[in-house]
Amino acid sequence: MGEEKGLSKRAQGEQAELRAQLWFKRNGYAIKHTNWYHEHKEIDLVVETEKYRVFVEVKYNNADSVSFPESKVHKQKQKFLQQCARSYQFKFPTHKTIRFDIVSITQSAFSIQIYHIKDAFFGRYSYRQSHRLSHFCDIDFNVIRF
Repeated sequence: MGEEKGLSKRAQGEQAELRAQLWFKRNGYAIKHTNWYHEHKEIDLVVETEKYRVFVEVKYNNADSVSFPESKVHKQKQKFLQQCARSYQFKFPTHKTIRFDIVSITQSAFSIQIYHIKDAFFGRYSYRQSHRLSHFCDIDFNVIRF
């Protein structure tokens, strides 16, 4: 998982999803599905803990970008994810609490920063209702150094 400058956007996205999977595994989540599709709508990751089923959207930017990766998850994207999650729930029912998270990955020449924003759409600390740093305490932060 080295230098990503020469990779296509699709390949960069795939690398970001692999990093997110690794992060979830290291933090005690079970990976249930990756790239789960329903009617041309996709959920990047479905992960679970004993208490939660989490639908995860993974977003990637390099450090040169002027915005945070999670800003790409607009209202329409949230709606698509919710529709896809309903379909997933119909096919794989559970009594666990449902949550929508965003994993935001930013890469510079020297490090990769991973922000895990829990309950990103509806939670008390929804990323749209406040600035990223104002709800920093609800974001799991991990830096991988080369």
